[in-house]
Amino acid sequence: MKENRRVALSIFLWVALAVGFIYVGAYALSNMPTGVCAQEFTSNDKVLPMASPESVDMDSRRLARIDSIVEEYISEGAIPGAVVGVMRHGKVVYRKAFGKRQMVAGDEDMTLETRFDLASLTKPVAVATSIMQLVERGEITLGDRVDRYIPKFRGWATKESPRDTVSIRIADLLTHTSGLPAYVSPKRLQMTYPYAQFPCRDSVIHYISTCDRVATARTTKIYSCLNYITLAYIVEQVTGKRIDEYAATNIFEPLGMHNTCYLPSEEYAKQVAPTSMEGGKLLRGGVNDPLARIGMGGVSGNAGLFSTLDDLMIYTYMLLNKGKCGDAEILSPRAAEAIMSRPRGYERFNRTIGWEHYDTCSQTGGDLLSGSTIGHTGATGTSIVIDPENDLVIIMLTNRAHITDKRFPLEFRSKIATVVGAALR
Repeated sequence: MKENRRVALSIFLWVALAVGFIYVGAYALSNMPTGVCAQEFTSNDKVLPMASPESVDMDSRRLARIDSIVEEYISEGAIPGAVVGVMRHGKVVYRKAFGKRQMVAGDEDMTLETRFDLASLTKPVAVATSIMQLVERGEITLGDRVDRYIPKFRGWATKESPRDTVSIRIADLLTHTSGLPAYVSPKRLQMTYPYAQFPCRDSVIHYISTCDRVATARTTKIYSCLNYITLAYIVEQVTGKRIDEYAATNIFEPLGMHNTCYLPSEEYAKQVAPTSMEGGKLLRGGVNDPLARIGMGGVSGNAGLFSTLDDLMIYTYMLLNKGKCGDAEILSPRAAEAIMSRPRGYERFNRTIGWEHYDTCSQTGGDLLSGSTIGHTGATGTSIVIDPENDLVIIMLTNRAHITDKRFPLEFRSKIATVVGAALR
């Protein structure tokens, strides 16, 4: 009889304990947040919230026309595939993958998780953002002479005053008004420095510092990869960290951009959209740009960054959200605004700090976006368009170099941007 009582008491205690756990759990759940606001995600989130186009005053019927445009260019062989995303008011309203990411030496479908060689998108995303962080911290100024950080860096001696040098400044590099030549091939570098073992960053920097200038600084715009290689080197001189290390620590990791990096690992490269053939080998995880790959060893200011659609959405959200994303404050509100604006005295060149300014119609920005629209492209077939006035982002990532060496059809980007503009209400 006593034994039965002990068993009954034990059962009662276990039931009471279980009920207690259930009650505590229910109470905790009832006091947890019931959702994450579209504007208040944490920096660890990898994907921004999705929403219907209509919820942000866009027309889904018009937006759907993106599909037919992308599929048309795939069928014509201009690109193997693409990933396209549209964001407004911090909400992703269009996010879709098309076609193939690999068609040579294998067959793979394009996916939303595909990683891309961003090519020249490296310039604004990694380099210009890093420079603006140093500016807002008071470590450098846009008006600083480049030879302050690279002592042998030449300016321009005019014919009228051959002894007077027009110095090149940081703002000139950012806006492509330095007068530096557009590019230098690895072959020319190897001929100029026959005893150097390439990759050789010191030889590249020495070449840029001493090569003939094409024009006097601040007189004309010459889009140049050498400008941004120099800027990345300045970041290193000021911080003691290479651009890949600095950008990872100060931009990508705080934002939760976990798929954005230089020098992809072998495991990372499995999800990379391959680009061109080099020496009979398909580049997949290796930088497509020869100067960045052969000259700089894959870590360069002009190219070398890899990323995904979702990570770039987070980055552009940060810019439009006054430099902040979740708990991460990457830039001050004024610095974020400055990045998207033409610097004083440089308005006529239509360049912002890292971006092209589309104050009129553009082959990339389309015909229907606002006059405050900015953007940038990459030679591999990548592009970002940002319209601050309409709080709008359009990202298109392709690996067009994978199947053709022909010039990328610029009207493709323009058509996509125009369709998105038409969807605005």
